[in-house]
Amino acid sequence: MSMTDVSSKPTYRSTRGRVPIFHPRLNGSEFEITVKEATVVMGDHAHDMALLSCSSSTLTDTEGMLDSAISFYFGQAPRTELFCGYIVGVTIDQSGKGNLTFSLQILGATQPMQKGSPRFWLKRTIPSVVEVLAAYGGLGFYSHPDTHLWESIAQTEETNWEQAVKVVKRIGWSLFNRQGVLLCYDPAVLMREQGAYTRLVSKDKSEDTLLNDDRHLIEFTPSEKSDEVPQSMGGQVAYFTDNGDVQVAKEIGQFKEYKFITTAVIRDAEEARIYTESAKSRLSDWKQRADARIWGDADIYPGMCVDVVTTNATSLRTKYDGRWVVQVVQHKMDSSQYQTNLRLVRPGSDTEISRNTYKSFWQAQGSPYPTLSLQDGQWISSWNDSRLRSVV
Repeated sequence: MSMTDVSSKPTYRSTRGRVPIFHPRLNGSEFEITVKEATVVMGDHAHDMALLSCSSSTLTDTEGMLDSAISFYFGQAPRTELFCGYIVGVTIDQSGKGNLTFSLQILGATQPMQKGSPRFWLKRTIPSVVEVLAAYGGLGFYSHPDTHLWESIAQTEETNWEQAVKVVKRIGWSLFNRQGVLLCYDPAVLMREQGAYTRLVSKDKSEDTLLNDDRHLIEFTPSEKSDEVPQSMGGQVAYFTDNGDVQVAKEIGQFKEYKFITTAVIRDAEEARIYTESAKSRLSDWKQRADARIWGDADIYPGMCVDVVTTNATSLRTKYDGRWVVQVVQHKMDSSQYQTNLRLVRPGSDTEISRNTYKSFWQAQGSPYPTLSLQDGQWISSWNDSRLRSVV
């Protein structure tokens, strides 16, 4: 959520002739460009990405842009956000006449995690490993509680980002990031305990039923996986007991078929339980998903929960209304329109949820809002703990 007030209802549908990208800066200095089109994409297990189509009446070439740090605000007041990242690709429009025209491919503040070194951890929780990897990238860290100590975790040829994603997926969790902070989340906890940030309300609802913070749904396309497809099968693992006997553990649930998880080394019953229960949290195993489109809203981020309120049709309302987790967000902007596309997921319509008030991760942590500052060409989070960079 941005630091600006979000209490007023959005009334804009167009960008009034201007792409809503403001105050671009290159390596901390003013960047004299005009953005003609922009796409910003954010999701779980992925670097934030932005693609800007630009022109400039003062620049004559793109020399020095590649690998530079860049920042810009996007969105429309009162919902704007700061994007910080690194230029990883530059494409010049050779056919252009007059002003210099070019496109910039940008990765977010997690880009420095694309390097790594061999490491070996003993008796560590998975969130504590991710915290160390985040520190090496100059980033902050926040996680849901997890207490299981793994006998050993090894990083060999993986980058720090790949390693973080790999270990988080081991327990079925998701890795998000926000304002330079890695978010190590159990999606099942998000569904069960996190309050909804906002409501997405069908555009044919009466205006007098809308709340101040409601967002209008332009489009909502839900889908559901069959119980018969392989992705809906339960998992089972085998391990040796202290007596040398083979024990098989199955994921608990209403499954018609099970599949063996053969790529994991299972040391004991506790690790078997963790692997078999991981599907409850793994977003790719959840049965319901939906694509939603709303008017541009920079405040909504992956890892948030939203409530969907659709039409009055009973079958649609009972099946797809309610709490969803935001998995992917895509903002598309040009001079005529600014819209936001959302990928929403949930285990099913009967999932139990709390009615807690939404609380951001920094509020839950009791910490100041995280910010990013540029130090020697690298974005450093105000939540970064540099002491962890020496921890193996």
